[in-house]
Amino acid sequence: MPCDKEHRIAEELARLLLDTLLCPKPPALPERYVADSLQTLHASLCDLRKFLHVASNGDLSAKVPLHGYVGGTLKTLQANLRHMTWQTKMVASGDFSQRVDFMGEFSESFNAMVAQLDRTLQELMAKKTELSQTNEELLKEISIRKETEAELRKSREELRRLAMTDALTGLFNRRHFNQVAEEELGRALRYQRPLSVMVFDIDHFKRVNDTFGHNSGDRVLVMLARIIREVLRTTEIAARYGGEEFIVLLPETPAPAAAAVAERLRGKIEEAVLQTERGPIVVTASFGVSDILERSDTRVNDQLLSEFISGADRAMYASKDAGRNRVTVFGADQLPGSENLDYRFGSSSG
Repeated sequence: MPCDKEHRIAEELARLLLDTLLCPKPPALPERYVADSLQTLHASLCDLRKFLHVASNGDLSAKVPLHGYVGGTLKTLQANLRHMTWQTKMVASGDFSQRVDFMGEFSESFNAMVAQLDRTLQELMAKKTELSQTNEELLKEISIRKETEAELRKSREELRRLAMTDALTGLFNRRHFNQVAEEELGRALRYQRPLSVMVFDIDHFKRVNDTFGHNSGDRVLVMLARIIREVLRTTEIAARYGGEEFIVLLPETPAPAAAAVAERLRGKIEEAVLQTERGPIVVTASFGVSDILERSDTRVNDQLLSEFISGADRAMYASKDAGRNRVTVFGADQLPGSENLDYRFGSSSG
């Protein structure tokens, strides 16, 4: 019978140890088992359970509770897991040189993953470099295109300016003046608004060229253009009409007011002195002013403009015939004879 009792005790101990390893909560060691070695084994198994539990939850800092072969194996596993954790952090920071060589198939998978990450990063860096170069080229091309467009706009503006201005004086040229004047003439006729035109010519200009040279003659023309810009308002349109002849269109201005503007111009020109190597140059100008518009629906604006300017032109020649350096206003009754010229302003120094 003793054999049966020993057998039952062995079975009970075996079941106790298995339950200590396998059950969610380890059973307590019965008091009747007082052997030191058995208590030590039971305590070691409980400590092992606790260690494995915290390790499985990611805490690799716990002290290995066993010594000997099992304890050494657990310490090696714990150290390997710690090192692998560090390596994972290094990979996460961008160090793809890390490799695991102590966990068999997991090592192969981990190393393959890191190698693939490294290749992917290199490809992304290459793409980034390529895209950066492409972006720089595009930015350069955009910059070049913008510069080209700016130069083209500048060239177009310069060509437009050259097409509408006199190269010497900077005033409008005859062609552009006629375009603007036709528009103003049409507006004045359509809305029944006043419009005057002023024509003036430098007196004895040929004598200036013959005496002082053509370069000085050009300087005189530039000086007159400056005086014109100083005297006229921004709404009044001035042009070099040809040679030493100038023309001014005065919107919203009847003849008496236009004649007053012409008189200011005449006085400024008379007072101006151009110093040259051959001596000072003083010039005068003869002016003609007209505000007479033919109200006709049958003629086109350029014909009306020609007739409109013709009145001021005739008045200018009347100023010359009367002694020069004066302002003459074309008469109001529109008759073609010179008796319709009204000499309102003038200088006795003509």
